[in-house]
Amino acid sequence: MKIIINKFKKIADFVHELCQLAGIMLYSNKYSKKTFTQIQHLFLLVYKQFRKFTFEELLNDLEDNISLRAYLGLNKLPHYTTLIKFAKRLPMILLDKLLLAFKNLVPKPKKVAIDATGISLDNASPHYCKRIGISHKKRPFMKTTFIVDIEQYIILLCKQRKKTRHDTVDAKPAITKLAKHYKPEILYADRGYDDNKIFKQCFEELKAYPLILQKNIDVPKHRKSGAYRKMTCDVFDYGEYLQRNKIETLNSMFKKRFGSNVKDKLVKTQKVSILCRVIAYNIDRLLRSGHQIILIIIKTIRISY
Repeated sequence: MKIIINKFKKIADFVHELCQLAGIMLYSNKYSKKTFTQIQHLFLLVYKQFRKFTFEELLNDLEDNISLRAYLGLNKLPHYTTLIKFAKRLPMILLDKLLLAFKNLVPKPKKVAIDATGISLDNASPHYCKRIGISHKKRPFMKTTFIVDIEQYIILLCKQRKKTRHDTVDAKPAITKLAKHYKPEILYADRGYDDNKIFKQCFEELKAYPLILQKNIDVPKHRKSGAYRKMTCDVFDYGEYLQRNKIETLNSMFKKRFGSNVKDKLVKTQKVSILCRVIAYNIDRLLRSGHQIILIIIKTIRISY
C-alpha cells in the first residue's frame, strides 16, 4: 500500500507542476468560499481516472487514505456533488492548457501522427441489448482525435466531437493549433486525411513533411488533383509510413489502461472525463518511462501557493 500511496504523491506533484505551468489560479474567482483549491479538485479528477472510480467511490477511498490527504492539504473531504459541479463549470480551455503544459516536460517531438478513435458513452452489454430489442450495432460514442508523439508515446493534442464527422473536419483546426506550439519534422496520417488543404497546412503552417497515404496512390501524377498532394507523389517511403501504426498502439494502450468508455451523462462532463483521462495517461507514461529527473525537479521547485 505504501508503494501505491507514493505513486499517487508523484502524480500530485505532476498535477501541481502542470497547474503552475498553465497559470491556473488557486480559486476560480474572488467570491469563492476558498474551502478547496482548483488544483486539489483537478488532482481528484485525475486521480479518479487512475483508480477508475465513481465520485462516491473516490471519496470513500480518500477517507481511509490519511497520508495522501495530508500530502494534498485536505483537512476535510468535499462532498461528491462538489466535484460533479466543479466538472460541470470547469472551462475546457483550462484543461487544454494543462495538456499543452506537457511541452515543457517532454522533449520536442520530431515525428507526430494524427488519428481518431471512439470512446464509448455507455457500458451496456450487447447481448442484453439484443435480448430487450435495443439496437446495439451503432452505440453512442465520443469521437476523439489525437495528435501524438510516436517516439515518446505522448498525447500532444486532443480534439473531441459528439457527432459523427469526417476526419478532416477535426484535423484542420488541430493541425493549426499544433503549429502554434510544436515544430515537428514529419506528420503521419492514414487515407482518411488525404485532403489537399491538410497537405497545404503541413507545408505552409506546420513546416513539416506530410507522410499521408493517398487514396489513389496507383493513379499517375498528371491525373491527380491538388498541387500540394502532387508534391509528395514522386517519393513516398512506404516503410517509413508504417511508423504511423504506432498511434494505433497508443490508442490500444490508452483504452486498456484507462478504459474505453465513460459513464457521465452530460456532454460537458463526458469531455472533461476524457481530457482528464488523457492527462492521466501522459503522467502515467512519464512515470513508467523513467522520467525520474523531471520528477526530482518538480519536487524540488514545488511550493505551496
